[in-house]
This record gives sequence, C-alpha cells and structure tokens, in this order.
Amino acid sequence: MSRITLTRNSFNGGELSPLLSSRIDQQRYTAGCRTLRNMTVYPHGAAVRRPGMRHMGTGLSLQPAGSAAVRLVPFVFSQEQAYVLELGEGVMRVWKDDGLVVSADGSPVCVETPWKGDALQSLQYCQSADVMYLVCRQCAPRKLARHAHDDWRITLLEFGAGLPAPQGLTAAAGGAAEREYAYVVTAVAPDGGEESLPSEAVNVTAAASLNVRDMVRLTWQPVEGAGAYCVYKSIAGGGSYGYIGKAAGVPAYEDRGAEPDFGQGPPEYRNPFDGEGRWPGCVQFYQQRLCFAGTDEKPQTIWCSQSANYESMNISSPLRDDDAVTVTIAADRVNRIRWMMPARRLLVGTAGGEWQLSGSGDAPLTPVDAQLRRDTMHGSAGLMPLVIGQSILFVQRDGRTVREFRYALESDGYDAGDLTILAEHLMRGRRIVSWCYQQSPASVVWCALSDGTLAAMTFLREHEVVGWHRHDTDGFVEAVTAIPGDEGDEVWLSVRRVRVLHDENGTRQEEVRSIERLETVLRGTDTAAAFYVDAGLSRVGEPVSAVRGLDHLEGRTVQILCDGWVHPPRKVYCGTVELDTPAGHVHVGLGYVSELVPTAFEVMTGDGSSQGRRRRVTRVRVELHESMGLRAGAQGTALSEVLFRMASDKAGRALPLFSGEKDIAVESLHSGRTHIVLRQEDPLPLTVLAVTAQLELGEW
Repeated sequence: MSRITLTRNSFNGGELSPLLSSRIDQQRYTAGCRTLRNMTVYPHGAAVRRPGMRHMGTGLSLQPAGSAAVRLVPFVFSQEQAYVLELGEGVMRVWKDDGLVVSADGSPVCVETPWKGDALQSLQYCQSADVMYLVCRQCAPRKLARHAHDDWRITLLEFGAGLPAPQGLTAAAGGAAEREYAYVVTAVAPDGGEESLPSEAVNVTAAASLNVRDMVRLTWQPVEGAGAYCVYKSIAGGGSYGYIGKAAGVPAYEDRGAEPDFGQGPPEYRNPFDGEGRWPGCVQFYQQRLCFAGTDEKPQTIWCSQSANYESMNISSPLRDDDAVTVTIAADRVNRIRWMMPARRLLVGTAGGEWQLSGSGDAPLTPVDAQLRRDTMHGSAGLMPLVIGQSILFVQRDGRTVREFRYALESDGYDAGDLTILAEHLMRGRRIVSWCYQQSPASVVWCALSDGTLAAMTFLREHEVVGWHRHDTDGFVEAVTAIPGDEGDEVWLSVRRVRVLHDENGTRQEEVRSIERLETVLRGTDTAAAFYVDAGLSRVGEPVSAVRGLDHLEGRTVQILCDGWVHPPRKVYCGTVELDTPAGHVHVGLGYVSELVPTAFEVMTGDGSSQGRRRRVTRVRVELHESMGLRAGAQGTALSEVLFRMASDKAGRALPLFSGEKDIAVESLHSGRTHIVLRQEDPLPLTVLAVTAQLELGEW
C-alpha cells in the first residue's frame, strides 16, 4: 500500500457539475468543488464565506396578492452619488447609504410610475448623468430625472427638438415684383449642435435677381436659448428648401441673392413611437446617439436619435450625417431585439442570434452608412447584459445559460462562449430572473434565480477564472443590483421573508419584503465585527441586555454574536431578543450554513490512476485565514468541531480570528472515495486557503 500527500490550494474552479466528478483529467478538477454553498471564491483561489445580509428597511407591500416582483435598478451619477431604485406595482422608492431617501417632512420619497406586472419585469433603461431613460413595450417611453436628493420626477419622453421653432417670420421685399420666393427659419443652440424644426413658411414676391439694393429682409421673434438661426429658401414654389445662410445674435437676415444649397435642408419632424404597438422594448446609448429597438410592430428595427440630441428622431431632406438613423435586421426569421450594448460596435441581442451594428470600417454610424453583421446564433433572453472589462455577458434565451460575448481578433468578430457548461446543474429547473456585477472586492456576478436562491460566478477573464457557487437564505430572493460604495461595490437585494405573529386568533405567518445589503467582507482579526447573519441588524454602544427593533424578524429564531461570542439562539418576541449577559457589540439575524466540499482526492501515479482502486484518506489538514468556528470531517460521518481555544488563552475574552493550520479527524473506509466536508454554522467568518490530505492507495 502506497501513501501520497495531496493538496487543494485553489478553489476558484467553483462548484462543478456531478457529470465531471470522474474527470480528474479536466483542467479545473483540482481547483473545483463538489459543493460550494454560501461560500464565494476569490480569484486568488481562496474559498471565503459570504458575508451576511444587512436589513436596510421594509420593502414595498406584497399586496395585492399576486403582484409582480419588484425591480431593483441602479442609479449611478458618480462614485459618491449612487442610489438604488425600488420599482414596484405603479410606484418607485429610492434607497441610499443606510436606508430610504426621505423628504423634508420625513416621509419616504415615493413616485408614481406607469409600470405594473409584465411591464415592470420587462423594463429596460440607460442613464446619462442625472437622467435615466426607461422603456417597455407596454407603455410609452419615460424619462426619470433627479432634480435633487429628494426630488425625482418621471415624465413622458417627448421626441422633437429641444428649441421651439421661431415664430412671427415676416419678409419685406425691395425692387420689382418679378419672382416668388419662400423662406423658413430654424433656431440653433449656442453650442452649434441642436437645430429646431422650421418656422411657418413665409412667401414673398421680389426681384428676379436679388442684390444689395433689391433684397428680401426677413425678421422673426427671438427664441429663448438660441445662439443663431439658419435660413432656408425655396424659389418659384419649388417646394424644396435649401440653406442660404446663418444669422447670429439678432433675429433678422437679408437675402441679397444667395443661392440655396439643396444638399442641406431643414429638419423634418418624426416620432416613430407615437402609439400602442410602436413603443420600444430596448434602449441604449451608442456614439452619442440614444438608440431604441424592439417594438411590437417592428421587432427587428433599431432607431437611433440625432447625434448628440438624444430626444430628437428628426431627419432632413436630403439626409445629413447627424440625422436620426433607422435600420432593420434582414434575417430568415423575425426575432425580436432583446437588448443592445455599446462596445466597439453596437451589439444587439435578438431571440435568434447576436448582431453588431456600426458604420463601414471604422466610420461612425450615419443614416446612409449603417452596417449590420450577425456574429452568433444562440439567441438571447430579455435580461439586460452585463459589461465586465472587455467582455459582455448575456443570458441565452433558455434563461439558464450565461454566455460571454467577446471580441475575437482572429475572426474580427464576436464569439459567445458558454460560462455555465461546467456548472450546468446549478441552473436545472431554474432560470435567471435578475443579475448584477460586483466588481470589488472579488469580481462576482450575482444571479437571482426563479426558485428564490442565488447563484454567483467569480469571473476574471485576464486570469482565466470562472468559478460558480450557490447561495441560499431563509427567504425568497426576487431581485439584486449593485452600486458603488465606500469599500467596494454594494450588492442590494429584495428578499421575501416570513415572520410569525401572535394575536387573539392564534399564530399566523405573514410574508414581508425586506430590502437588504450584502455586508462587506471582514478585514482584520476583530471577531466582534463579524457580521454573518441574514436580515440582520447591529447594535453598537454601551452594553445592553436586550436588542430591539427586530419587528421584521418577529417570531423567528435568530443567531446572535455578542462582543465576539456566539450567543445561544433566541426567538424574537415583540421585536426584541433578550441577552444572557449585557453586550455592547451585538449582531442579530437569521442564521445560514456555509459548506465547502472539495473534489475527491485523486491522483495519476506512475502505475496509473488512483480511480477504481481501494483508497483511504487518513489525515487532513486545513489552512485557514482570519477564521473562527468550523466543523469538519468525512462526508457521511458525524462532523467534529475544530477547536480554536487553547489552554493558554485567557478565559472570559473572545478570541481573535485565527490564521494558520488545523488538523481534522477523518473516519473513512478503504472501499472508495472520501469527500472532506468543511461546514460553518455559527455567525462567524471562514476563509479556507488549502486542504491537504494523506491518501493511502491499495490494489483493486
């Protein structure tokens, strides 16, 4: 019998599908796990217990029964000014920092919205500074504007020029009345970008050959906000207008015989979204244009606004390069556009495939130069994609497969690799309903699934890290989002939880929404600062013998950490839990179990593989970092508690978090594989750096 020592010092392969349990030749096998529950993996390789979820406040009502799940939408003006928008049935509330944004009178900011049911779930958005554009096919497009911290307004998106057309245009002619002329005038913004619609035309009869003496003098009323005016002329009732000049500063112009340039005409009003069936389902920015797509009447058409004029779909005759753009995908099947995302080109996901839109070569997109190219044919779900570095992640139309849309230099196009192939079991019978990307501290994609659990993926393409892990809580997670925070990105969640109420009619259960924020990862060795409970609250200050304000956990049994000590579980009664001894630093909330099971210890030896032979794990050693509290052993046997307190430690004091190695007692048989289980059930942190096992190999 031979004896071999094996080490698992990286777990960033994530939880692997059971279909890979015998693939010891697979590259990610030794960095993978059989189970990774409520544990995240860092790109470095460590497996880290996920922090708790801090209760920020009660969410929107679940009434009426059967109402749609809420949406959590990030509103990020800057790193310092970031909000979470809670969108429910016809209403919106705003969260920031430690709770709801309130008005001057102390009441929560609450804005009426048009989105309910299916409209709420299919809502898509994009943001520019303090303005967010929101669309869905069931309602006309809207615009959300933040006027102040507590002043938020939702209005209909009115397409057209921002400047009004000039009014009161008059014309005075000098000389003989020999030829008929017609004029229109437009107002131009001071920066030279936006141009209004033309004024009402004015007709005048003047000399056949205009000059300094025989001229036409035009005057009109000034337009507030205009920096200049463009003048257009039509000759002898031709109907077409051509540009003849610009008036700057004053609302007047003298035509002394300028020849009209019919290659530059005045803008023409257009609104392609003027009724039911014409409302877009997607919106996004690209090359200084606001792009819409996916209406019911034209599901494969994309409309792009005028350049640098997001709310104008106007065009000119003939077309100018900065006019609005309309392009329709020509394909063998009519597949609705599900999302758009700007990159080197405008990437477009439809129900049947993925496309890119751009001008020819490196030229910008224009009305007369719009090129569509299909890259892949996987088909997309309706979830908005995530941008991570140079990659764009989208959900395939089955709602279960995550693909990476990434530029490939060799094909000068995009491919879409499957990121869930090695962990497909996490999505069986489920689909992704909401997701977000937390860049810091560990580059993790969080996915809320249709069964109320979470699946997460540590993703760092430059280091080829793709590792999935599963998460659950005593509740139903219905939405997630992420915004920048002081110590990394903050993940916010809407969770439906149950509380138990007692009244004269007996005991009843009530489901309520809880808005929660994933706590930051604990740094340092202060055990008292460890926050590892869900729907939890903290109380820091002078020692107290009871913690109050736990109404959202009424009737529930909670875990408690008091000054770094694990307190016995207690039941919340009247929003309060009583403590055995007074404590100043207390965390209270619902407990959850974290479990790490590495892949089986197998090895290729000089005389073949260990697979199929009699083998036994005789010793196990675990290397931990800033951890406390752990139960471990062989799967299928009683787990043993790992001791951290030594005889030399002073009694009556909480221990600092431990970094170092611990030996684990293992009971296993010679008959086959032994899986090592590491489990954390206490409200304490756990970081596993390595698991080393001594393996005895026998014969068949």
